[in-house]
Amino acid sequence: MPDSLDAIRREIADLAAEEGDFYVACADTDERPAPLSGRRFPTEEAASSAAALARSYRELLRESDPNLPERRLSVYERADDPPTAVSTRKRTEETRENGLPRTSRSVTLSGDCESEWLRMDNAPLVHVRSDGEPLPDDAVERQLESKL
Repeated sequence: MPDSLDAIRREIADLAAEEGDFYVACADTDERPAPLSGRRFPTEEAASSAAALARSYRELLRESDPNLPERRLSVYERADDPPTAVSTRKRTEETRENGLPRTSRSVTLSGDCESEWLRMDNAPLVHVRSDGEPLPDDAVERQLESKL
């Protein structure tokens, strides 16, 4: 098995590019499990091939570690510009129990395409990424519990 794993890693490395626009990640968590960590690919086809190889790699690993988490690997294209979040807060006519004024918060999230936007009014705002990496589940859970 080690020879097979090394061969798959080499094949994925051969498909990768330093400045590629595509990557492979888990569709549920956005994590890039081994052997995809830090890899970028020049074309969607190369990334799809790498995803298939990574599935084989993980199947081989699962033979010795049946508890290895399942990952639904998908191909993604890197965005040139990360989404932009704009938050505004307006005072309402209501007051809180402590006498302070209530506010209404609106958040608009937009990307580089016209159809990429989301607006929320008085909904919880939860950060799921930091420095381009997904936050751990417990960090997201703490935000939800604090009712940001």
